[in-house]
Amino acid sequence: MWLAAPVLALAAAVSCARGLGPVLGQAGDLRGANVLLVTIDTLRKDRVGAFGNRSGLTPHLDRLAATGIRYTSAFSPAPMTLPAHTSLLTGLWPSHHGVRNNTGFRLNDRIPTLATRLKDAGYRTGAFLGAFVLDSRFGLSRGFDQYDDRFPADDRRSFHFAQRRAAEVVRRAESWILTRDNIVPAPRQWFAWVHLFDPHAPYDAPAEYRTGRSPYDAEVAYTDAMLGQLLVRLADAHALDHTIVVVTADHGESLGEHGETTHGLFAYDATIAVPLIIAAPGVRPGAIDVPVAHTDVAPTILDLLGLPVVEPLDGQSLVRTPPEDRALYFEALDASLTRGWAPLRGVMQRRWKYIDLPDAELYDLAADPGEQRNQIADTPHRETLSRAFQQFVAASQSPASPVRADADTAARLRALGYTSGTAAARAPTSADDPKHLVALNERFNSALTMFDSGRAPEALDTFRSILVERPDFDAARASAATVLLAGNQNAAAVDLLRDGLQHRESAELRAKLGTALRAAGDLPAAADAFQRARSAGDDSPDLLNQLAVVSAEVGRPDVARSLFREIVTRAPAAATGWFNLGVFELQSRRHAEAAAALRRAVALDAAYGDAWNALGAALIATDTPGAVDAWQHAERLRPDDYDLLFNLAMVLSDGQAPSAALPYLRRFVREAPANRYARDIVQVRSALQRLEHDGR
Repeated sequence: MWLAAPVLALAAAVSCARGLGPVLGQAGDLRGANVLLVTIDTLRKDRVGAFGNRSGLTPHLDRLAATGIRYTSAFSPAPMTLPAHTSLLTGLWPSHHGVRNNTGFRLNDRIPTLATRLKDAGYRTGAFLGAFVLDSRFGLSRGFDQYDDRFPADDRRSFHFAQRRAAEVVRRAESWILTRDNIVPAPRQWFAWVHLFDPHAPYDAPAEYRTGRSPYDAEVAYTDAMLGQLLVRLADAHALDHTIVVVTADHGESLGEHGETTHGLFAYDATIAVPLIIAAPGVRPGAIDVPVAHTDVAPTILDLLGLPVVEPLDGQSLVRTPPEDRALYFEALDASLTRGWAPLRGVMQRRWKYIDLPDAELYDLAADPGEQRNQIADTPHRETLSRAFQQFVAASQSPASPVRADADTAARLRALGYTSGTAAARAPTSADDPKHLVALNERFNSALTMFDSGRAPEALDTFRSILVERPDFDAARASAATVLLAGNQNAAAVDLLRDGLQHRESAELRAKLGTALRAAGDLPAAADAFQRARSAGDDSPDLLNQLAVVSAEVGRPDVARSLFREIVTRAPAAATGWFNLGVFELQSRRHAEAAAALRRAVALDAAYGDAWNALGAALIATDTPGAVDAWQHAERLRPDDYDLLFNLAMVLSDGQAPSAALPYLRRFVREAPANRYARDIVQVRSALQRLEHDGR
């Protein structure tokens, strides 16, 4: 078994003893192999033992690294989740795939991804995600048979939500990987993408991982343990016998370097240097120090599988070691897009990094790995890297579909420290350079935390003070509106957003205004705001959903239905879209259409309790056994939903086998909160007594 640790350690020792270097393999060596891609969000390279850490945080990653190749100079092209993952899956720089931050863009449907290519090659494909930032609405779900992007219910009192722990993600991934399709003579090959979000702020690892560790390190240790469980279980089931395993991070975490406490603002190595491990049967283990990038991952996998790539890619297969003088592009544009600050872009070549800003930066990474000494006065290196950068700029063509995040999307992603907006039109100056505004950025992040900890007035004051300094800081304005809406100050939120729109047009603020107007009860104005946001460039499924809901509320069901259907057409593998369509049809009393949509939802996600519940409601008038079956599925998934329990118990008690209702009736009487269900408890107790009497 190629994953067994003792054998791997011996193989590595023999390789070194013979003086052999690491070898990934040859093109087509792993034709027909499975592919497991694991991306660990916000994982610093220096926390992984295989890359030099001595704290013992990542024993499972270290064991995997001993079986494969460690790329010690791997880099992300962007310190943000969505752009980085888009480069991983497409093999393109952000300037070519066009996804420049987490909220403002959706990958163009014409751009192939690793999933679409493997799907076309006959693979079954599944993605299992840890955070909303990779939701299907942003375009990465294409090519996946299952795109598991449904997250726990939102807590609107907090900016931090829209995620799930690694244990849940790996459980669902393991279940899918080990599912057999009953295909004769053998199951198809599979491609699974597993995204583990836990090292991302806020850091909240389970208690058993916290002792003696910083909050961030505790999350790293927990994530490694969960990944280890997945690898061991798959190995025990022989699911990894013929599998390419790739593990990397989308980006790192700053933890205070250069004044930044998280990531997204800067592109120093703390946030763009990443671990990269590729392990597979036949690999000769070792370390490769030549600089590589996320863009190299997809072409490497395809090359090992012997699958052709017709379209030109920015990355190259690592089957052949890249040239040491290759220039690698990077960018951090979120502050430009959401705050009107100067865009941050640059290149790395050999040991040098050039950052193009109003106050440009140049670092010798070998002599100054902490990037503390700006050597922009070094004319020869500055000119060489500046020319390389200009070549990237000249070649940049973005075919992506930009979308502007509607209010719900912006709120969910702001929970992760991400926001959306529109780039400033004026030429940036030194005053717009992010390194001169890092303190303002930290004040914004602090305000988010204030609100999360129950200090809403203080958070609102901080957001307002930021707007005094930078009225174009759309993220602060939208966040302030969120605080106002959470406090039912709907009119104040409307005024704040309208004031921002007087400064400049913003699709984000238009969409947020629609949410505020709807909360204030002005549905026609809300519909107009949502429509104007769409006209301004926001074409996201969330905005379509908001517009569809309001259209139904103002008496335009045909418009609403068209929008709901457009959503599921765009993302047919997303169970949430089918659920929303099904609920709309149910409310429209079109029960057959509702049942059809809801069946699609539960087929895509068998653990979708809300969809099973709604399916029962859609079937109850025409198919009682089907409704009961749906509600029994829902009851197992939603044990605290006493409305559901009541419906199931009473329908069974009136059916042909009333004794089947007894456990549900008894549980309702025993557990349902008396202050809310007093009358129902009386009715259920009566039915229970009748059945128990008849049973005697």
